[in-house]
Amino acid sequence: MTRAEAEVAELPTEPGARLRRQRELAGLSEQQVAEQLNLDAAAVTAIERDDYALLGAPVFARGHLKRYAALVGLAEDDVVGAYDRSRAQLAEPTLIPKSREEMRPERGPARWPWILGSLALFLLAAGIAAYVGEHGLALPEWPFGRAEVTAGAPNAPGVTASPQSGPPTSAPAAVPVAAGTVAAADPASAGVPTGGVAQGPAQPGQVVLELRFAADSWVEIYDGAGKSVLYDLGQAGTGRTVSGTAPLSLTFGNAPAITLQANGRPVALPAPPAGQTVGRYSLGADGALR
Repeated sequence: MTRAEAEVAELPTEPGARLRRQRELAGLSEQQVAEQLNLDAAAVTAIERDDYALLGAPVFARGHLKRYAALVGLAEDDVVGAYDRSRAQLAEPTLIPKSREEMRPERGPARWPWILGSLALFLLAAGIAAYVGEHGLALPEWPFGRAEVTAGAPNAPGVTASPQSGPPTSAPAAVPVAAGTVAAADPASAGVPTGGVAQGPAQPGQVVLELRFAADSWVEIYDGAGKSVLYDLGQAGTGRTVSGTAPLSLTFGNAPAITLQANGRPVALPAPPAGQTVGRYSLGADGALR
């Protein structure tokens, strides 16, 4: 048996070791593989060491393994099958990539809402105790209420007396109008929609996004100033609605599982390259992809 035949016969069982061995036989460096797979060199090193925590969820790891196997000429199903068998001995990776988890700022529990809430309760209890101590439990008479008009009282408010002998007729009560406002008889003339809620004009460049998740996916959205609009994991079967000033930068860890609308209109997301699930897009103020 030649040395080459012995090397083939001793092919490792771990998927990462298989890929590393085949890469070395092909004369490729880790950097060259990383460039062809559009990955960081650290990710290639993690694959070859069977350390999949850096890659995130298993769906991402399987995709990287299939592309790596196709690059170096190994059977994709064999490499992915070896990965699935090895997961029994591996800790389940988090759905949030390790690099993103390290970037997440540390947040401590906010204490000021509890302080303000306790202070408000104390002031309310003190006010009730002071009122009961001075007035007892009797409730005060409200200065306003329902006025009743007695028939036949010509001087009652809202009643006008007819010069004939007939009964008085009720006059429509005058509605006070606050200073600086204009009363409108028709809601449409006052710019108020039939729903009763005034809709102000949208801010220039503002885009409202509606996302629906058919499967778990990491989402990053930044506005035109680089401010984070959404930085979170979208869970399967849920939806999120956010808004920001265009142009918006969008990164989806599992783009095929996301349905997107911008300003109420559907946005067709281009499919990621073969073997990939990560999608990166730029959205303009008109809700169109750039």
